[in-house]
Amino acid sequence: MDRVESIKDILDKRELAIAEDDRRAVSKANKALNSTIKSNITKAQEALGEDNEYKEYFLNNSEHIKELLAVNKEVNTTEEAINLIHQVDFRYIFGLDVLIEKPFACEFINNELRVSLAFTTEEKANVEVEKEMEKYHGKETSILGYERFGMYVKELIVRGEPTEAWITYSLTRKKYLYVVGSKNKDNQHSIISFDIFDLYEIFMKCDINKAIQGLCELLGIRIKEFEEVRDRYERCKSFVRNNLTKDKFPILFELIGEHIHKLETILEEGIDKLYYHVESKEGMVFSASMQYLADIMGKGKSTINPIVNIFALLGLLRKPDVRSGIYGKGSNNDITYYYIPEYNNELFQKAEQLAMILLYNGERITASSFSYKNCIEKFGQEIANSIFKDKVTKARAS
Repeated sequence: MDRVESIKDILDKRELAIAEDDRRAVSKANKALNSTIKSNITKAQEALGEDNEYKEYFLNNSEHIKELLAVNKEVNTTEEAINLIHQVDFRYIFGLDVLIEKPFACEFINNELRVSLAFTTEEKANVEVEKEMEKYHGKETSILGYERFGMYVKELIVRGEPTEAWITYSLTRKKYLYVVGSKNKDNQHSIISFDIFDLYEIFMKCDINKAIQGLCELLGIRIKEFEEVRDRYERCKSFVRNNLTKDKFPILFELIGEHIHKLETILEEGIDKLYYHVESKEGMVFSASMQYLADIMGKGKSTINPIVNIFALLGLLRKPDVRSGIYGKGSNNDITYYYIPEYNNELFQKAEQLAMILLYNGERITASSFSYKNCIEKFGQEIANSIFKDKVTKARAS
């Protein structure tokens, strides 16, 4: 089944499911379509590479594009921003000098032929696929291989000529679309359609979050839920600079003074990952692995781990339960979600008291020596479990 037939098969199944009011089948078909779009985005990214004419046009003309297309509006949610951006004619953003509905050659998706062969042994499959490839000598080919129902399947993909494409505006979907297919009156069809976010992902080689962020910044669209988070992080940075001093909070400064830049790095990471925040019971949170934080700080994971955990104990960040990590024995999954509260005198006074307990109440515990064991000894099992979540989750999985 070639790409056109594959898409048509999914669409036919979806139309039938809609007609029969089979919501489960509709959902399954939609997932298949989304998976196909993602697969085609990845292929298009690979075909165009890191540097391409569309990215170059965008970067070289961004100021002019802003003047031409700026929306300059604040919205409450990401969904509102997406709906606004869909109304923008992306031809002016990526330098697509074509008329609406007029076909042109697509530079990043080619027609392809797929030939599937199944055999009882892998050796026979390899021999036969080599014979099949001789039919397409001189053409670009690739081979996929897998085992299914006891048979060895080889799928030969033959790359053909560039596909035809055209720009349209969908009244039903309320957005501009880059449609790939054919406008031949005897065989008119569409293989896939990309919206402005898909194209941004393809041309700029990024993910959907970066696409939303980049287009919002280009068009002057401010998403209130994200801007409020950004403003809080900026206030936190300012509060740290102006108040976390030896004079104002001497014990707290003694405990973490040499690690202030690490706290500031986490705040900066929150700002950089603004559009990757998700909602939680605490509020908007972002995720990062301990290894990633260690890398951007230029330190080892074992060095950064106790420092981040001391920040959590002091209330400078929290680790809410957003998605339960699935740990197996030997798993290195240490993705953690972080919530950064508003920094103020009350919070820092509490942190000062906790610092006093760590440094001057019994055994002296420094930031770099902070551990699950001595946290239990100082503050009890419940508090330790709330901070060292990875240890608790992994212990339950073992």
